[in-house]
Amino acid sequence: MAYYVEVRNLVKVFKSHASRSSTVRAVDGISFGVREGELITLLGPSGCGKTTTLRLVGGFEIPTEGDIFIDGVRVNDQPPNARPTSMVFQSYALFPHMTVFENIAYGLKNKRLPSDEIKTKVLETLEIVGLQELEKRYPGQLSGGQQQRVALARAIVMEPKVLLLDEPLSNLDAKLREQMRVELKKLQTRLRITSIYVTHDQLEAMTLSDRVVVMKDGKIVQIDSPERIYRFPTNKFVAGFIGKANFLKGKIGKVWEESCELVMTNGMKLEADLPKGHNFEVGEEVLIVVRPEGISFCESSQAHIVGHVISRIYTGGAASFEVETDQGVMTVEVTNPLALALPSIDENVGLSFSRTAVAVVKAE
Repeated sequence: MAYYVEVRNLVKVFKSHASRSSTVRAVDGISFGVREGELITLLGPSGCGKTTTLRLVGGFEIPTEGDIFIDGVRVNDQPPNARPTSMVFQSYALFPHMTVFENIAYGLKNKRLPSDEIKTKVLETLEIVGLQELEKRYPGQLSGGQQQRVALARAIVMEPKVLLLDEPLSNLDAKLREQMRVELKKLQTRLRITSIYVTHDQLEAMTLSDRVVVMKDGKIVQIDSPERIYRFPTNKFVAGFIGKANFLKGKIGKVWEESCELVMTNGMKLEADLPKGHNFEVGEEVLIVVRPEGISFCESSQAHIVGHVISRIYTGGAASFEVETDQGVMTVEVTNPLALALPSIDENVGLSFSRTAVAVVKAE
């Protein structure tokens, strides 16, 4: 499959701040591709190499090893202003002494385009991001969400082949972030700009991405759609980082082409789906991943596991419980608490697992 952006065996080594003689491999031999019009997210904890990878693609860092191709052209030696990319920074990086119009027009003026063409492009872009009535305002007169739209508009107006976004919503409050996620998804779907987005926020990645690249310690641990990463994590790290998860010990009882029977340590059996090409074997010890929202309260006789409630948090639209069992404390989330009779603190309960809420990863 041909990719519009392709990263091959990319390595970036920095000198360590602790010792001049030692080095840090911030990016450690990663490879991935981005299809034309696709938005992928580089997701992982702080220090995993995601922002360094984005800066390497944008030309703000030089690779120690490996290659970067955009539209079939190797761009390793090209500076940022020569690459067909635009970067949206975490800090917005707007010029405070320039109006909204002037901020967006800045890059076009540097390209020495005719003033009429600049005006047309800026006004069209202002309409795309919904700021057409604010062109004469200064950044200090705008809300955080409006400033972020200006930063996006400044990148989009350059008509880049690739849009690079470095945690662009991290400075916004929670409610505004949620709104901007929706707006950004609509915008990317409408414009179909090939985009690489960096975040440590799993919800952001799940909301925006066509595919997610999960990183840890400078390496890629899984690449897939948000749905498949959630359903079929490759290891305990991914399962715990993407969403919430309970982990139980067990072993494989039976194996079929795309499913298996699991035997829990309490002897209870349950079935789980497996991804194509899996390599699980009968008798193998595994970790059973159970998503909290796929657990239901039930009678002990119908339960996969039993315990008693030790905490309960009710937020109106959802309720969260901790249940102490003989295999550890399990988290249960009820997404429609108004429709159910909820257990109380210290109440004995049975827990039943939905098949779609169960995944399997290798024991560690």
